[in-house]
This record gives sequence, structure tokens and C-alpha cells, in this order.
Amino acid sequence: MRAAEWPDPAFANVGVRGDLGEFADARVTDRDTFAGALAETRFIDAVARVMARRMETDASIVVMGEDVHRLGGGTNGATKGLKEAFPDRVLGTPISENAFAGLGGGIALDGRFTPVVEFMYADFMWVAADQLFNQIGKARHMFGGDDAVPLVLRSKVAMGTGYGSQHSMDPAGIFATSPGWRVVAPSTPFDYVGLMNSALRCQDPVVVLEHVDLYSSTGEGPVDDLDYCLPVGRAAVRRAGSRLTVISYLAMTSYVLEAVESLGDVDAEVIDLRWLDRASIDWDTIGTSVRKTNNVLIAEQGALGTSYGGWLADEIQRRFFDWLDQPVQRVTGGEASPSISKVLERAAIAKSEEVAAKLTEMTGY
Repeated sequence: MRAAEWPDPAFANVGVRGDLGEFADARVTDRDTFAGALAETRFIDAVARVMARRMETDASIVVMGEDVHRLGGGTNGATKGLKEAFPDRVLGTPISENAFAGLGGGIALDGRFTPVVEFMYADFMWVAADQLFNQIGKARHMFGGDDAVPLVLRSKVAMGTGYGSQHSMDPAGIFATSPGWRVVAPSTPFDYVGLMNSALRCQDPVVVLEHVDLYSSTGEGPVDDLDYCLPVGRAAVRRAGSRLTVISYLAMTSYVLEAVESLGDVDAEVIDLRWLDRASIDWDTIGTSVRKTNNVLIAEQGALGTSYGGWLADEIQRRFFDWLDQPVQRVTGGEASPSISKVLERAAIAKSEEVAAKLTEMTGY
């Protein structure tokens, strides 16, 4: 080939994901600017209500997965009422994640419908790994960045429920290090509504992570306004502080807050990331906090080997090295996957006790 025909090397990463131009006309808000009424809401009810609202207003949305069409809204009630309201757009599937993930990817590339694919447990991503990581995650980039891939994958983290090693993993670290995916991790009912709306508007594939510990929890949620988006790439400061920065996500955020309060005298700032993928990390919020506290702890429940905090700690130490008084510290689960045994499962994951112990250690330096 003539040298002039080769592409510019600068084009190598063009098209990994879109430019978020689809949010130009979105109604973006956050908790401090939200004008609607709020009330105490069960997390799982927010999950079901926002999906019903979006399917009511957008006829292109189709839902597919195992048992999403029965059992009163799937195994946890996340699709409650959807099959009755939208019988032709809620598709119960066989136990075949690779097949229906691939079907969802094809539907997204076709462009006429927006698929919402549910994996009953996050561990099942390995069954569909080729479709998720070789096909869906890479499709936009492989075709030059011009073709949207509007797919939402819902999956739950079931750590601490006794479901065993094959039904418990936190997949955040895998998805965050796989090109093309955006990763959302809501921890409150209010955030779930806004983040799911953003995920459904986004023209890139988005995995929306849910945690079973949150399903039965309650918090502020919208009463009748289910149409707002939370901004892509904006974290939330759940607690202000000046001595330590603790970064977390999903259910671990509440365990971090519980640990901080239990110690009483730890002046910790707690950041709930909300968006976990490389392109959507809120470096402004993280950087402001690190420059103030000079100490960072990343807290997550998941196993050490597939942890999300590994790559995040590396990024923080290279970006903010001059402001750190000590290496970035981490709380994670153990090396082993959680077992069905109640005792062994608890030993394999992290909760407030592990966070409290690490905070005590760090404040003693």
C-alpha cells in the first residue's frame, strides 16, 4: 500500500465509545437541583417504576432475560407489571445468556429497538463473554465509531446472600477494563431512576449494576417525576470530610458510611462514584477531595483478583502522587469466591467492619 493510504495512528482509539451528543436535549439534574417531590421509596420499587415509565414513553424498548415475564417481576420484582402492560416487549428466555445477549447486541446494532438485557446473576457474564466483550463492547470501534450500540445490560451482585461462588461476583472490575462499556452503579432509589434514564438514552452499551443488599433498602425517591437523567460522569459526595477520602460504589457506600459513623472521630469524605468506566470517572470530584485530604481508601466488596479498585488505585497514584501522604489503601474481599457457607461467605467479602479496621489503621499513621 502507498504510505498515504494508511490511516493516521491518532485514529487508533477513535470510536471506542460515542461523544454523548444524545444528551444535548436531555433534562439533566441531580439531587441538589431536583425540583420534584421526593418520598421514602424502596429501591426495588424504583427499579420497576422507572422501567415501566420508559416502556410507556418509548415503544422501542424491549426487555429480555430469564424469568423477567413471571414470578411477580422476576426473582426480585425488578420487572413487576411489565409483562402485563407490554406483553409483546417483555421476552422470557431460556437459560442461554450467550444466545440472548447476542440477540440483544444484534437488536441494538439494527437500530429499531433498544434492548434491555437482564442477567439474573453477574457471574453469568462468563457464559456470554464472547458476545459481551468481543462483539457488543467492540462493535462501535470496529466499524469506525459511527454506528451506535444502544444496549442496556442489567445485572445484580448477590454477595452475602448464600447463593455461592457462581452467583455472587461483583463484575465492575471486568467491565471497567473492557473497552466500549459504560458502567453504572446506583446506590439510592433517586440515583437509580436518573442513572437508568441516562443508560437508556446513551448510545453506547451500558451495564447497570444492582446489589441485592439495596433491593429491600429505602431512601429518597421521586414521587411522580421519573423522566430526569443524572449527568454522565458525575460522582456524589455522600459525606464531607478533610482527613481521608473514601471512594466506593453500590451497597459498599452504605457500609462505608456505617463504618465512619461507628468510629465517631474519623473525619472522612465519602465519594459514591456512580459511574465506573474509564471514560466516565469523575476526576474533578476525586481530585478536589484528594488535594484536601491527602489520603485515599478505595472500598469494595468484591474479590481481590477481579477487583475494580486495582486499576483505580493505579490511576489515582499517577494522577495525584504529589498530594498523597501515603499509598492508596484498599479494602476488598478475599481471593476466594464467596461460598454457600454463611461463615465462609462472610470471610470472603468486605463490609463495614473491614472498612472500620482499615480507617483505624490509616488514621494511626
